[in-house]
Amino acid sequence: MLIETSLLIALVAAGTLMSGVAGTILAGVLATIAVLYRSLRLTRQFSDLTEDVVRATSIDRNHRLDPTGPAELTRLARAVNRLVDRVADDIIEDTAERIRLASILDSMREGVVVVDDEGVIESANPAAVEMLGTVGEVEPGMQLTSLTNHPDVIRVVKMSIETEQQTAAEIELFDNRRTLMAMAAPYPRPDTDVVRALLLLTDLTDIRRLDITRREFVSNASHELRTPLAGIRASAETLQHGAIDDSEDRDQFLTMIREDVEHMDMLITEMLELSRLESGESEMKFLDVAPQKLVEAAMKQFSAVAVDSELELVANISPDLPPVSVDAEKIDHVFTNLISNAVKWTPAEGTITVKAWADDGTVWFSVEDTGLGIDPEHLPHIFERFFKTDPARSQPGTGLGLSIARHIVDAHGGVISATSSVGEGSEFAFTVPGIQP
Repeated sequence: MLIETSLLIALVAAGTLMSGVAGTILAGVLATIAVLYRSLRLTRQFSDLTEDVVRATSIDRNHRLDPTGPAELTRLARAVNRLVDRVADDIIEDTAERIRLASILDSMREGVVVVDDEGVIESANPAAVEMLGTVGEVEPGMQLTSLTNHPDVIRVVKMSIETEQQTAAEIELFDNRRTLMAMAAPYPRPDTDVVRALLLLTDLTDIRRLDITRREFVSNASHELRTPLAGIRASAETLQHGAIDDSEDRDQFLTMIREDVEHMDMLITEMLELSRLESGESEMKFLDVAPQKLVEAAMKQFSAVAVDSELELVANISPDLPPVSVDAEKIDHVFTNLISNAVKWTPAEGTITVKAWADDGTVWFSVEDTGLGIDPEHLPHIFERFFKTDPARSQPGTGLGLSIARHIVDAHGGVISATSSVGEGSEFAFTVPGIQP
C-alpha cells in the first residue's frame, strides 16, 4: 500500500503544479483509478494465494503456490511451498510405514487384533479373521463381536484392559474345530491414558492333533505288542509247568511262540518304516520303470497264494502306458499290502483284478476285489495307523499297512483312495506321475 499512497501524492502534486484546481481534480481522479486498479489486482493475488493454500493443504497435495508477484507474496508463497513439501514428505513416509506394517500383519500366520476399551476394532489382520471363522468383511470401527462372539476371546480382551495385565487362555472353537491360544496384552494410546488391548491368536490345532496322534500311536502300539507278549508268556509258562516233556505239546507251543515273535518283529519293522516315511528319512531310489513291470511283479508274487485261496487273479493293463519314475521296491510294498488285504477279505471263487491305465499324464493303478466290502463308517479311517475294520482285531496284521501305503504314495507325489460297497467288494486306487516324452 506504500506504493499506492506515494503514487497518489505524486499525481495530485503534479496536477496542482501544471493545471491548478482542475489539474488537481483530474490528477486525483486518475490517481484514485490507479490505486483502485492496483488494489483490485493485489486483492486478486491474495485471493489466488488463499485458494492455492487451501488446494495445496487439502484438495491437491501435489499443487504448489506460484512464487511470483510482490516481494511479500513471493516470500509467503515460497514459505508455504517449503512447509507443504515437508508435510508431503512426512505423509509419504508415514504412508510407507503404514503399508509396510500392514504387509507384515497380512503375511503373519498369527492373528493380530487391536481393540480399544469400548470393544471397537482398530485393526484385524486376515489370519485373525480366518482363524475365528468370521463370515463377512471386518473393518476398523466395528465391534469385537462382529469378529467373534466366542465368550472366552471377549473375556481375555476385557480382562487385559481392566487389569492392565497380560491375559492368556486356550480356546476351543467348535464351529470350525480349531484350538487357539489367545493372548491379550494391554498398552495405552500414545496421546491419552486410554488402554487398548493387542490380541494375539496362535493356531494350536495341528499341535493338538499331533499330540492326540502320538498318544494314540503309543496306546495302539502298546496294545499290539502286549498281545503277542501275552501269548509268548502263556506258552512259556505252559512249557515250564510240564508241557515241555510232551513232544507234541512242546512243538505246538514253540510254534505259537515263533509266530508271536514274528508278529512282533513285523510290527516293529513296520512302525520303524512308518516313522521314517513320516519324517522323510526313508531313502527313496527313483528309477524309470514301465508300469507293466510293476503289475507283473505283483501278480507273480501272489499267483500261488491266489490258487491256494481259490481266487482268480486278473491283470487289466492299458496299452501304451508312459513310464513312471518310482522306487520299485516301495511301490511293490503298496501292491503287496493292497493285494494281501484283497486276498484276506475275498471269499473263495472270488476275483481280484489289478489294473493300470493312464489319464492326462497320470498313471493309475488299482486293486479291485469281489470281497466282503467295507462299512461306510469305516471307510474314512482305513488309512489311519492301527485302524482295523474288525472290532475284535482277530484278523492277522498290524493295522499299519495302509498307512504305510499312503505315505509311500505321498512320497511319489500321488494320491491313494478307496471305494467300497458292502457285500460287493472294494477298490483301492493310487496314482504316480507319468514321465512325459
